[in-house]
Amino acid sequence: MDYREQRRKDCLELFAGFQPDFSKCRNKEQAQRILELASQGLFSEEIAALLETTPKAIQKFYRRYGFPSLQNFSPPRREQRHGWKGGLKEVKGYLYARTPGHPRASKHGNYVAVHRLVMEQTLGRHLLPTEVVDHIDGDTRNNAPENLRVFQSNAEHLAETLRGRCPKWSEDGRRRLDHARRQRRRTKKDAGVQPSPSE
Repeated sequence: MDYREQRRKDCLELFAGFQPDFSKCRNKEQAQRILELASQGLFSEEIAALLETTPKAIQKFYRRYGFPSLQNFSPPRREQRHGWKGGLKEVKGYLYARTPGHPRASKHGNYVAVHRLVMEQTLGRHLLPTEVVDHIDGDTRNNAPENLRVFQSNAEHLAETLRGRCPKWSEDGRRRLDHARRQRRRTKKDAGVQPSPSE
């Protein structure tokens, strides 16, 4: 039995003896229709769409007539929820998985980067906060163990991954670098230190 069928069955049982007093209601037909749809397990958003009103108006109606609370009644399991993506989310090209209980999980949602989880499973231990996991082929979505390697620090990671690459400096970046070099030379000259040949 899927979630919707289970919810329908549970709601029919919940509403079995429920008889609200609609005698003072202006639109008794609509009130009866809301009762019927709610007892079939429809959500307030779905009822609102059918009756061309807002979910807030439907929920207000529930409160006015003392409807059984459906807020957390028969809640769906995570995998049954609308928009469930397996507990994964993507941020700036990196995949993150919900991992409650992980010592380095994020405060909001308990997410940990998938590449770190894979490396931890490979090593059989939790990674230190200073350790960096690198994708060998440069594809941040390829989290296969053979495509990952760990560095003790970000400095080691950058030294390895940027070795031999020619940086693409912008004109503004070149100007700022030249200015910084001149400043260094001037400072050393004022201090009486001979600048190195590379400067």
